[in-house]
Amino acid sequence: MIALRPASLDDCAQVWAWRFAADVRAVSADARLVELDEHAAWYHARLLEPASPIWIVEDAGAGIGVVRVDQMADGSGMMSIALARAARGRGAGRGAIAASCQRWNKRVVAIIRADNTASQAAFEACGFRPAARTAPPFGGSQDLITYVWSPDGES
Repeated sequence: MIALRPASLDDCAQVWAWRFAADVRAVSADARLVELDEHAAWYHARLLEPASPIWIVEDAGAGIGVVRVDQMADGSGMMSIALARAARGRGAGRGAIAASCQRWNKRVVAIIRADNTASQAAFEACGFRPAARTAPPFGGSQDLITYVWSPDGES
């Protein structure tokens, strides 16, 4: 059973480990490695932004990943998700994405690498639709696809 709980200061190192694992960065829109101390400074400040939640994804009470929604200027949210390797391929991502959208309950955008078919499938299974394709902003070699979801089903 996938559940979300608000992230806390105690989750900082684990969130960093999930987000900056080499296999996660390899398929991320931004594949740069951020050192733990830099992440910790960002994370501590970020937890003080109630309009942009960070949730820990739990399966049977154990943390297996993180979902973040960054509120954008228009009130919609930019979603980011990272799961532990052992949690992937079992539907946990779809469960976490769906639960996050339900909690956010406003328009959500996700930017996914064109070669990350697993993430594309998970977001599409939750009702996201591709809206645009762009070149990578971080100097990467893979195009990016912007996916959009809205609570009324209108992307």
